[in-house]
Amino acid sequence: MSTETKYIIVDDDPLNNTICSLMLKRTLHEVGIKTFTQPWEGLVFIQNNINRLMTHSVLFLDINMPALTGWDFLGHYEKFSEEIKMQISIYLLSSSINQRDRDKAKKYECIKGFVSKPLTTEAILTIAGNEF
Repeated sequence: MSTETKYIIVDDDPLNNTICSLMLKRTLHEVGIKTFTQPWEGLVFIQNNINRLMTHSVLFLDINMPALTGWDFLGHYEKFSEEIKMQISIYLLSSSINQRDRDKAKKYECIKGFVSKPLTTEAILTIAGNEF
């Protein structure tokens, strides 16, 4: 697998970002990963770089973040061009057990799935098998 960015993690918790990165590397070995603890930085990265990457990417997005929630992030993301959105599959990565969050996620066409924290090898292999 190429080391181009194929996984983007947006979560305000640096420890979770580290765990996700380690799990991705352990499971998929050489894989390109970008992590963001500031959701705005993730949006800017996508806006400015995703077309240049010319690769399909998976975005793991936390829901509960203080400054800009995952839902807020999605509101901004939905304004991006279709060309950008076609290159990214979004999976909510959350510790939330609230059924309302799962129901709300189903209303977003861009969300491909809901993954419970912590990210597991099984989840990674399932997503990688479906996406790449």
